[in-house]
Amino acid sequence: MKKHELLIIADYSQETSLTLNELCEVCQISSDYIHDLIEYEIIHPRDKQQEEWVFELAELKRIKTTLRLQRDLDVNLAGAVVVLDLLEELEELRAQLEFMQKHF
Repeated sequence: MKKHELLIIADYSQETSLTLNELCEVCQISSDYIHDLIEYEIIHPRDKQQEEWVFELAELKRIKTTLRLQRDLDVNLAGAVVVLDLLEELEELRAQLEFMQKHF
């Protein structure tokens, strides 16, 4: 079976956020899946009211990572939350290490 990776190419140089419909279109996912991602706190809309949901562009990375975890490793959404948290912590630690190496 061939594995396909989602490649997101978009020019949002003037945009800083996406609506629910735009996010679904760019990521090629359903709004139900977006609801699941919000329920598991994988992504976070700016507003609490669904009619006004707007998402930061940074959410694209979290969605892409979640989709890859599910596709490649068969990780459920609860597991994706743990992996995403660990990846963010690793990123922060690497940034701290780099800062310390440059300044000490």
